[in-house]
Amino acid sequence: MRNSTVLMLALFATFPASAAGRPIDGRWGGGPATCSMPFSIEGSTYAAPGGRPQRIRKVEPSGAWWRVELVDRSAFVLMDVKPNSMTWHSPASGDIFELRRCP
Repeated sequence: MRNSTVLMLALFATFPASAAGRPIDGRWGGGPATCSMPFSIEGSTYAAPGGRPQRIRKVEPSGAWWRVELVDRSAFVLMDVKPNSMTWHSPASGDIFELRRCP
């Protein structure tokens, strides 16, 4: 019993908890963003640095990749998602940014 409890705690401790419980949620700096003006993903809302919050239509996880589609049907991909870093990619523009979780 103790080993399974430790394993469960280790699994849940892999990524920081957030409102929606996804490892992509939070504030992220890198590329055009700083931690004072970050990329932000919280629950059903996404905001680009300095931009207005936009509603998220759907989020599709696939291993270490996540596809985020906004209500206007634009989308971006979050790759190599780790507890404190990930890569943001826009298929439409070709932009790629290495992001770090903001404190």
